[in-house]
Amino acid sequence: MAETNGGGRSGDDGEVGAHRRPGRPRDPGYDKAILDATLEILNVRGYAGLSIDGVAAKTGVGRPTIYRRWPSKPALVIAALTQSPLLTPAHDTGALRDDLLAFQSDQVRMMNLPASRRITAGLVADLVADPELAETYLGDYVGQRQAAVRQALQRGIERGELESDADLDLIYDVLMGPLFLRSVVRGERLPPDMAEHTVDLVLSAFGSSGKGAAAASVPLMPKSPKRQ
Repeated sequence: MAETNGGGRSGDDGEVGAHRRPGRPRDPGYDKAILDATLEILNVRGYAGLSIDGVAAKTGVGRPTIYRRWPSKPALVIAALTQSPLLTPAHDTGALRDDLLAFQSDQVRMMNLPASRRITAGLVADLVADPELAETYLGDYVGQRQAAVRQALQRGIERGELESDADLDLIYDVLMGPLFLRSVVRGERLPPDMAEHTVDLVLSAFGSSGKGAAAASVPLMPKSPKRQ
């Protein structure tokens, strides 16, 4: 169950109950400290091991200070993940296959991090009961990755490497779906060639013939390894 504001001791950023001075600006230094601490705890203890109390203790701020910024544990985690340096920037290598391969390789590396499955699985479970927060997750966190892929795909269309009517949202789903299923749902470690297999699968289905598309006979997806 998602952890929500249950009150607590006064905040530490000048916002102490009824005595808070009106109009006092929020200290951005608290935001960074709270989000950094959240990421540290997530990487060590996973999603289940994170609590607002734990973040408050690590940063030395009060629970109300955190809750004034993020009303629940899932909201805090989404904010921390969104500002994480692990988020993949857009790649522009001049070739669609290389752009997508760079992106997918980053995703495979990130999803193979020890804490990745524990964080994602726990967060998604809480988001099922909160559609509004799920929209925030899709827009703020997933949306950054999707935007990077769309940029690469649009460049591919302009260069003639991709069909002009290609469904860009579907392509993103085809890229990420196998990674999510195997890593988060099955708990498997993704093999290094998973990036290449998924990219070539996409280009075989959506690429323009002879311009950046994969070979006609796409290699079979690697078999799922046994769970670790």
